[in-house]
Amino acid sequence: MKKKNSMIVLAIFVAVLVLGVGYAAVTAGNLNIVGDAKTKDTNLNVVFTGDVTTSTAEASTGAAVSASAVEDSLDADIHVTGLQKVGDTVTATYTIKNKESDLSASIVEDEITNSKTEFFTVTTDMSTAKTVAKGATTTVTVTVRLIKVPISQADSTANISIKLEASPVQP
Repeated sequence: MKKKNSMIVLAIFVAVLVLGVGYAAVTAGNLNIVGDAKTKDTNLNVVFTGDVTTSTAEASTGAAVSASAVEDSLDADIHVTGLQKVGDTVTATYTIKNKESDLSASIVEDEITNSKTEFFTVTTDMSTAKTVAKGATTTVTVTVRLIKVPISQADSTANISIKLEASPVQP
């Protein structure tokens, strides 16, 4: 009888142990949440405002510069005609706006190409700010100067381009 009671106690103990472990296994649970966060892929919103001023003050009579930029555009143009004497210089000043609401922008000259470097120089000047705060504007002045008078018609025209790079800057 003692053996039977011991077996019953042992069976009850094992049953309680199994029920406890089973209850813990049923009630314990881990929930895991995994994922990522990503910003929207966009370009930095730095554009020409459309405001352009030109000057032929340092050029011979007949020199002309025509420059334009479409508002909220990434492109602008410049056309220079009538340079006659060495030293004739024309300029065009473009206004650039940082339309970002959170980031400043650093604007630097990335590349100037000039197909007739022996006759013309092309330079840029960011005389105001190279780092433009969010919502602010700056200007870039493009200067074209005649450094040698061409003697052939083929050398009288140069193809020029100026590439500015705008990079985000954390405030």
